[in-house]
Amino acid sequence: MEKKRLLISNDDGINAPGLQALVAELVRQNFCTVCVCGPSGEQSGQSHAITLGRPLACFPINVPGAQQSFAVVGSPADSVMLALNGPIFEDRNFDLVISGINRGDNCGLHVIYSGTVGAAREAACKGVPSLAVSLDDVRAKSAADYAAASVYTVALIKAVLGLLEGTDASWLQKMTGCIINVNVPAGPLQSIKGLHLAHQGAACVFPAFREIFEEVPQDEGAVTSTVITMPNTRSFRNAAGDMRWDMTPGADTWAVREGWASVTPLGLRSDMPLQVQSTCNSDNDEEKMVHLLACCARLGSLNFVTCIC
Repeated sequence: MEKKRLLISNDDGINAPGLQALVAELVRQNFCTVCVCGPSGEQSGQSHAITLGRPLACFPINVPGAQQSFAVVGSPADSVMLALNGPIFEDRNFDLVISGINRGDNCGLHVIYSGTVGAAREAACKGVPSLAVSLDDVRAKSAADYAAASVYTVALIKAVLGLLEGTDASWLQKMTGCIINVNVPAGPLQSIKGLHLAHQGAACVFPAFREIFEEVPQDEGAVTSTVITMPNTRSFRNAAGDMRWDMTPGADTWAVREGWASVTPLGLRSDMPLQVQSTCNSDNDEEKMVHLLACCARLGSLNFVTCIC
């Protein structure tokens, strides 16, 4: 049986530990062919931005275990767009795209700003099923920090590919036109309660702009805040301020704060529906999603709860 082809991308940069940990786990389990195409450096908060009006640079880079891997001097969406539509891969047909594992959650309204979700959304726009995966820990700096999230991600990948008992590959077709957004709590595997089918909440971080007067050192790989010295110009850094929580039971933020890995289907449309509709494509898709996650939960004795409120 021919192995399924997976494309991995992210917004933290191709050398980020979350991406590296996920690729390593996929290679260790050896059930798929892994290719990687991600930004050459930090691109968090770039949403679905793409590069127009200038060339998009791309170069090969070693990601251990990947069949082919490329770094793109552009956004997360650029990386996926180039991988799926450009000439860089020997075979640009992929069964599934996974964006992540991101450093920090992408719950609630963060999905609007997220480059992680933007990369997955670009795949969905082109008809390729996709997952966006994030770890609720902005301090996660090593591959070991992403061990539990990698286990959950690979379990979900196997489920949607029909590689777990009780699943079949037909779910991939059901995922066309939507993104599965996954957020995993920080901590060891045994501390996570399991999977929770959640709705998108309204949690949001408000900015706390800080005026800067000199170059500000940032995390490795991040763009340094630049002081502009033009007359009558002030420079600011957009830093995280107050958090508006959404602890409504069933919301993604609530699920993660309660110790669950939240699983939330996101659509491509932004209009307000005139009547209540199912999250996915048909009346029984929610039931099928519940069955899929239940099968996934059996892998490694993960727990599973469903609640879309």
